[in-house]
Amino acid sequence: MRAAFLLHRRPYRNTSLLLECLVAGEGRMPLIARGAAKGRLMGILQPFQPLMLKWRGRGEVMTLTHAEASEKPLDLKKKLLYCGFYLNELLMRLLPRGDACDNLMQIYWKTLLYLEHGEHPDWELRRFELLLLQEIGYGAVLDITCEGVPVSSNKTYSYTIGQGVTQDCSGKNTLVHGETLLALHQGEWRHARERHEAKLLMRRLIDHSLDYKPLKSRELFR
Repeated sequence: MRAAFLLHRRPYRNTSLLLECLVAGEGRMPLIARGAAKGRLMGILQPFQPLMLKWRGRGEVMTLTHAEASEKPLDLKKKLLYCGFYLNELLMRLLPRGDACDNLMQIYWKTLLYLEHGEHPDWELRRFELLLLQEIGYGAVLDITCEGVPVSSNKTYSYTIGQGVTQDCSGKNTLVHGETLLALHQGEWRHARERHEAKLLMRRLIDHSLDYKPLKSRELFR
């Protein structure tokens, strides 16, 4: 049995479900839940429900043989529910199958817990985005410029995709204050401006990683 979360599900043939799960020690993996569309598993195999799963088979898509809830489901409401769907879609779109990424799974769980109890999820989302990009090989260096100079909190910089933070602010790249870059790097912030700038910068990095294909979960916020 492995700890897991359901990221996505869709009908498969007549009575089965095709699942995409985040599984401890396995990463993102597909599973077929035979007969689950009309059985008791339908109520268990839900997003944001901590699960314990067991499967069998060979090849890329295994067959689910047992599933049970390991804890009560998280109660995400309104905007925070949309944030949860956003996390799931990022994992579906960006995380390759078979990458164990247990550290990322722990951050995912902690982020969901914060969403259930918090009111302002901005920083938790930014932290998750940063770790996900790092996991897939697009980690951002935010405390040192590409010229090798430590970022200063009282200066303004620009961020160039594929290059990083630069002291040259003359182009059309995203302008960002040093205090925002350091807040992202250190995991703490104090001002509303930092939250706003961090969101714009991370959106640009995420969009680039997605080849600028839109995210369905963002439409929910509108």
